[in-house]
Amino acid sequence: NGFTKLLSSIPNTREETLRTALVVDTLKPTIKTEETNILGIHERIGRGYSEFAHSIAGRIHNVALTASKINGILVKPGEIFSFNNAVGDISAATGFDPAYIIKDGRTVLGDGGGVCQVSTTLFRAVLNAGLPIIKRQAHAYRVAYYEQAGYKAGLDATVFAPSVDFQFKNDTPGYILIQTTTDRRNLTLTIDLYGTSDGRKAEVLNHVVGSITPPPPDL
Repeated sequence: NGFTKLLSSIPNTREETLRTALVVDTLKPTIKTEETNILGIHERIGRGYSEFAHSIAGRIHNVALTASKINGILVKPGEIFSFNNAVGDISAATGFDPAYIIKDGRTVLGDGGGVCQVSTTLFRAVLNAGLPIIKRQAHAYRVAYYEQAGYKAGLDATVFAPSVDFQFKNDTPGYILIQTTTDRRNLTLTIDLYGTSDGRKAEVLNHVVGSITPPPPDL
């Protein structure tokens, strides 16, 4: 038939087999699958949440990039977690975009604007988990991003390496796993802490915002 004639008209091609040796480096995981059950990661012990509507593109990029750098980190029992050490260098060389930061009492463009969205959200997760906070510093002045989603002023944590850091201690009996979720569409960030609950409960009571100073005239 026509199909057979078509096949017979296709010339035979010569097939060649090439062999080459591949150099393979076998990398073993830091923690093997059979070892995961001994880490004490059984349940969520804390959650932090924040929103960053109206952020410029560079800030959105920096929030997602910073969150990815702490996602999946394990904090050992008794270990002090350092946000600055976990994130590392914050500059254009490490992929950060210019966005607005607070510097010398002014809002200016600088590499890494938006990093504090992540440190603030982690601070809220640690606060929710009832973990000891070793280092935490508020921003120089109130920032609208950190009062979205109904949060009052004061539940924020700024970072600026090397002097200003956010640190907390894992005083639970097991490891703590940090997991981050950045929603670029709705501009929200969620940070969950997983580990072993020892029954502690944490809540913010009588949160009073006082001594508010009016802003100076616009510059």
